[in-house]
Amino acid sequence: MEAQLQSAWEAAREGVLIHADGRVVYINPIAARLLEVERDKVLGRSLLMALRDHKLELVCRTGGEATIETRSRTLWVKAVPGILLIWDKTEETDRSEALLESSRILAHEFRTPVAGMLSLLEALQSGLPEAEAQEALQMLYQETLRLRRLVEDLPLDRRPSQNRTFALEELQSRLERFLAPQLAQKSAWIRWQTPHTVWASPDAVYQALLNLLDNALKYGTGQEIVVESGQNSQEVWLEVRNQGQPLQDFERLFQAGQRGVHAANVRGTGLGLALVRRLAAGWGGTAYGRATENGNAFGLTFPIYANKTSSRPTTQAPA
Repeated sequence: MEAQLQSAWEAAREGVLIHADGRVVYINPIAARLLEVERDKVLGRSLLMALRDHKLELVCRTGGEATIETRSRTLWVKAVPGILLIWDKTEETDRSEALLESSRILAHEFRTPVAGMLSLLEALQSGLPEAEAQEALQMLYQETLRLRRLVEDLPLDRRPSQNRTFALEELQSRLERFLAPQLAQKSAWIRWQTPHTVWASPDAVYQALLNLLDNALKYGTGQEIVVESGQNSQEVWLEVRNQGQPLQDFERLFQAGQRGVHAANVRGTGLGLALVRRLAAGWGGTAYGRATENGNAFGLTFPIYANKTSSRPTTQAPA
């Protein structure tokens, strides 16, 4: 019977550690792998030498269950007298966190067009001249189509199937119409210098640019916002530049939930730039930020492929 039990422990998918008098008397292969120890070197040694974690040792001695972060893993452990059972919950935890992040980003991505559509509907209800009413209806139709495409694209992993070659100038009038209330409120305007053509999803670029322009209007101090594109041997780049105090840690701002030091008095979720980076990855590009002489620039890159299956070269933001 004892041999059968040990055979079962050896083949188990969970970690098993048996101890007596504070020393290890058995450890199966999974437990050794999760604890990152060599079995023959920990047998007969103290629990702490095998566990190398005071929280694990405490659970082992006092009993009960716990979730513990150790060895870059998330371990769920259960201790009964003389036995410690170990399950690796790392992948499950990562999947749960990824799902939560996707849900937050999805809510953020829907919030912007819905808010714009509500503004258009309110304008229509208040009464508009015929020409303006027709323009508002056309914008509502475009945003409704975009919402439908967002639903069809779930989950949020953009694939090249939606990409095509298009001129960046195609997005200019659509973005200016959508942002017209915010531009008027701040007496601001956009100066466009975007003569380049890129290969990407127009809806994804539109959403990314909309987020960058929205941030520039919220946090910039000047009235002029510059949208400029350029090209080098590896990529096309597209930047939104606004005046204001130059920032320091741009990379942190692209992490979900992070906001700049000047955002305390501005409503937001801290997901806008995280979404921009995710969208850029969908067409094989990147998103970045950099300080300029009088403010900040946030940009996107678009790879120049010799063919659609070639790998993307390493790129740097324009100087």
